[in-house]
Amino acid sequence: MYNNILVIADQDTDRHAAMQKARDIAFTNDIKITVLGFVPPGAGDTEGAMAAKDAALQAAIDEVFSESKDVSYQVVVASDIAAYCKAYTAEHGIDLVIKTGHRSESLFYTPTDWQLIRQLKCPVLITTVQKWRAKRKVMVTIDIGSDNPAQIALNEKVAKWAASWADCQHSELHIAYCVVVNEALTELDIVSKDEALVKHEASARAKLQDFLDAQGVKCASIEIAAGSPDRILPKLANKLKADLVVLGSVGRTGVKGVLLGNTAEKTMHNLRTDLAVIHPD
Repeated sequence: MYNNILVIADQDTDRHAAMQKARDIAFTNDIKITVLGFVPPGAGDTEGAMAAKDAALQAAIDEVFSESKDVSYQVVVASDIAAYCKAYTAEHGIDLVIKTGHRSESLFYTPTDWQLIRQLKCPVLITTVQKWRAKRKVMVTIDIGSDNPAQIALNEKVAKWAASWADCQHSELHIAYCVVVNEALTELDIVSKDEALVKHEASARAKLQDFLDAQGVKCASIEIAAGSPDRILPKLANKLKADLVVLGSVGRTGVKGVLLGNTAEKTMHNLRTDLAVIHPD
């Protein structure tokens, strides 16, 4: 599933939650883990900042990882972390990128997390500082309502990735689907979420089951709710007490991406669990 993990330690050398998650999912000693620490250019004493970061990373790695893990680290001077990581992942064949999340509600400020989701081609795991439970649960979101061939292909990739993750991590797999209802219309009592759910739930559940059977994916439950995905999906994750939410993202860029974002980015603001974002091939 993954053999080469990249951990981004931009602001995480004290709590190093991303390193802990990398340690927990590296279930064999053959999995290589690389930790990148970043120092912004022109920040006064660059050499001193690099030396301090180097010492902090080495101390964190010594604390988190056992000697049996194949872990290396590097301190990099870069102003654009996402761009550097995009080139690095392509060059080194990275299978998974892990980073502790830093969320922002500012409209015109694009956090590094969002840039990574938009630019990287490999799966990106944005973690919280919360530790995983002993009995883990994974919730994967599937957009079964779309007939777009690209979305269908992404659904297949997301489902297979999540199923493989759940199998490797001995986790329960749960499927989530949102019957999209405009929140503004529900607030004006023009549309009822309950009525929309009653109307579409049975057909959606049948389509999801057919999809899962076709992919050979087994799950513990199928959860369906009506509303806005960025609000409903976090609620379903809380209901399930999921440790990880997996969803697909096409990743918008440019002005359209800044103004509208996408479901993954909007959902990130409301989630209190780890989030894995899968991109199209």
